[in-house]
Amino acid sequence: MSLSTHLVRRGFDVAHHGMVAATAGPEQPGEGESPQVSPLAALIFLLSGLICVGLLFSVGYTYGHLLPILCMVESPETEAYVPVGTIEPTDPPAYSATPAPKPTNGQPDDLEADTEGDAEVLLVRNKPFTASIRQTILHLRARAGYWSRFRGLSMFVVWNIICGVLISIIATIFPNRLGVAFAAIVAETALATWHMAWVHIVISEPSEKRWYKRIPSIRTWPKIAPAVALWATTHQVVSILPMLVCGSFGSLKHMDNPHYQPGRKDLYAVGGQGFLGFSLMVALFVLLQIPATVTLVRVAASMLPEEDETIVPFDRTFGGKTTPAIIGGQGKIGLVEAWRSFPWASRKRLLRLMVKVTLIFLACWLLATIVLVAEAHILFGDKLGEMMKTLHGIARAHH
Repeated sequence: MSLSTHLVRRGFDVAHHGMVAATAGPEQPGEGESPQVSPLAALIFLLSGLICVGLLFSVGYTYGHLLPILCMVESPETEAYVPVGTIEPTDPPAYSATPAPKPTNGQPDDLEADTEGDAEVLLVRNKPFTASIRQTILHLRARAGYWSRFRGLSMFVVWNIICGVLISIIATIFPNRLGVAFAAIVAETALATWHMAWVHIVISEPSEKRWYKRIPSIRTWPKIAPAVALWATTHQVVSILPMLVCGSFGSLKHMDNPHYQPGRKDLYAVGGQGFLGFSLMVALFVLLQIPATVTLVRVAASMLPEEDETIVPFDRTFGGKTTPAIIGGQGKIGLVEAWRSFPWASRKRLLRLMVKVTLIFLACWLLATIVLVAEAHILFGDKLGEMMKTLHGIARAHH
């Protein structure tokens, strides 16, 4: 759901080649025998890698999925007249206060009937919880406990496993990258009600219902499927298009050629193409992925069951643009209105959150890289170069 998600996906692609290499046989044609390393050293390095993957996944799930979704549904600002004595001071204040207005035209002001003056009643404007990452985490912990940062994880895992199986089955018809993308769109759309149920779990107060009981009936599939199909399509465009563009020219076009001998100038070219690909991915993410994700989340939120309360302030009517199904309405918001009803203040808040999350994830990624590189030098020593050559040959053979 976020830019860090695409970065995680790139990292998992690299990790996949590493696992393939680790499970391959000791000898590959043309590569010679694999270097012999200490089993203890290999075990330590493997455990360190698993810990780093777990760290990156937890950061990506909490900060890259949960927080942006809450930001997409939270109302920009709430207002209320509150007696001064009930407000607990904080530093910095979590609200902005304005003295209550004086009565006009000689009409009595009920808000001030029990107070001694204007200073006793304040108009409190509560800032959104998602304006601050720390405030959001503290709010979730207060309402749903410490492990609320992983709320919906069980369903997320099962849903993605089933989706992965469907993608593998459908992709056998078109065994190429575009075929996999098409299979992903079809699988995600088929499981649209699962996606909606996961969004409901994330945005609602804790419930005693098991996650599989919160999956809506198949009759709701036509209502949510268009939003999921739009999201899945943009997700694949952001993932594939930068690679196709950058891999169609220059040095990257020849990387699969075993006879290609790159020089120093090719190193600079690869760096430039990599920067171009990253810039294109960011641009597509902002212009396509964010609007599609906001649309999906808000359409799903509009169909939240009446008995479920949201964990952050949320206007179920979207400013009067929806009519509940109980009184004859559709009970959902349209795709266009879902995006249009997302105010500019919330869009700016979401972009700031995305930037913060990306920086946090990149910092964790850099830390994990430094740790693993240092361990590799310490544990494998002089055999590290031979291992890198072997891994490159195996990965190219399985590409």
